[in-house]
Amino acid sequence: MIGFDVTGFILSWLVFFSIYSILSISLNLETGLTGMANFGKVAFYALGAYFTGYVSIEFFLRLHGLDYPIYSTDAIVALGKLSVEQPSLNLSVFLLTLVGSFLFAGVIGFLIMLPALRVGPAFFGITVLSFGEMLRIFLRHYKPVGATYGLVGIPHPLAWVGGTFSKDLGFALISLSLLAITYIYAQRITNSPLGRLLKAIRDDETATLYLGKNVPLVKGKVLFIGSGMAGVAGCLYAYYLGSITPNAFMPAVTFEVWAMMLLGGVGNNRGSILGAAIITFLDRSTAALNFLFPNLIIDPNFIRWMLVGVIIVVVLLFKPEGIIKEEYVWTPAWRLLEAKAEARRKAFKELIGRLIKRR
Repeated sequence: MIGFDVTGFILSWLVFFSIYSILSISLNLETGLTGMANFGKVAFYALGAYFTGYVSIEFFLRLHGLDYPIYSTDAIVALGKLSVEQPSLNLSVFLLTLVGSFLFAGVIGFLIMLPALRVGPAFFGITVLSFGEMLRIFLRHYKPVGATYGLVGIPHPLAWVGGTFSKDLGFALISLSLLAITYIYAQRITNSPLGRLLKAIRDDETATLYLGKNVPLVKGKVLFIGSGMAGVAGCLYAYYLGSITPNAFMPAVTFEVWAMMLLGGVGNNRGSILGAAIITFLDRSTAALNFLFPNLIIDPNFIRWMLVGVIIVVVLLFKPEGIIKEEYVWTPAWRLLEAKAEARRKAFKELIGRLIKRR
C-alpha cells in the first residue's frame, strides 16, 4: 500500500460534494418541487463547464495577443504562466465566467425546455435526455472547443496562490460558499408563494391551470434557475480539474444526481445535500482504492455503483420518502397564522390558569 494523502482526499471530496450538491438542489427544484422529470441535467452541467473553459482560455490568450489553438501545447504553457503572473485578472475572469455560466446555461435551458414542455410530462424526460446526448456528440466533433481533445489548461482562479494545499483549500472554501448561497436561495424559493405554486403544479397540474396560473411560464422560470445552477456547478468543475472532455458528461452523471436526490429525500433541499454527501464520499473513497490497491480484481467504479444501488434499495424499502422527509412550505402567510395560533394558545392557557386559581 502506498502513502495516502488524507488532507488532499478531504479537500477533493469537499469540492465534489459542493458541485454535486448544487446539481442535486437544482434537480430538486425542477423534479422534487415542480414534478418535471429532467433526465438531461448533465447537458446544462456541460454547458457551464464548456462556457467557462472556452471563455477563460480565449480571454487570456486574446488579451495578450496570442493566437494559439486552444488545445495546443503552446496555449497550455502560456496559460499556466499568465494565470500565475496576473492574479487580479485571474479572479476577474473567474467572476465573469461564474455569472456567465449561470446566465448561459439558464437561457439555453429556458429556450430548450419551454418547447419541450409541449410534448407532455410522459415524454419530457426523454426529450431532455436526447438533448443531452446530442450536445455531447456535438461537442465531440466541434473543433473550436477541442472536439474529442476537449479543453486543456483552463487557468485556475487561485493559480497565483503559493502551495498546492493553500490553492486547494481556497477553492474548497469558494465551492462551499457557492453551495451555501445556492441552498439559501433554493430555501427562499421553496418557502415562498412560488414554492407553494410549484408543489401545486407537481401535485395536480390540471387543477393549477384551472385556477388561472400560467403553468408553462412558471416551469420555464424554474428551468432557467435550475439550469443556471447546473451551469455554476459546471464552472466549478472546469476550474477544479483544469480540463474537460465531452466524455465527462455522460448520461450516467444525470442518474447519479437523481440517486442523490432520491436518497436524501425528494422535495427537500437538505435531503439533496445529504444524498450528495453520501454518494460523493463513496465516489471519492472508491476512486482512492485505485491508488491504495492498484491490483484490485474488481473495478472500483463497479463497487461504487453496487454500494449506491444497495443503499437506495434499502432506503426506498424502509423510508420511501428518503432519509429526510419533505418539509412543509413556510410562507410568510403561514408564519403569521402560526404566530396568531401560538398567541391564542398562550391566552387560553393563561385563562385556564386563572380559573384554576380562583377555585
